[in-house]
Amino acid sequence: MPIRGMLDAGVFNPREITEMAAAFEATLAALNLVDRSDPITTLVAKTIIECAKKGEIERDRLRDCAIEAVTQH
Repeated sequence: MPIRGMLDAGVFNPREITEMAAAFEATLAALNLVDRSDPITTLVAKTIIECAKKGEIERDRLRDCAIEAVTQH
């Protein structure tokens, strides 16, 4: 599932969405996740969105936030 499909319309601007999408792809690559229907990919997307809602928008930091959250489960 692409992260863009999970975003609330109007919450993020185009640059933020681009950063989040890049972080999502980078996180999946770092975790060797290729199956977009895997529940972990949904967890990654939700984590990136939550981190972004808290004000973090830089792609590397979003990636790190998601990796930390997924590996702690």
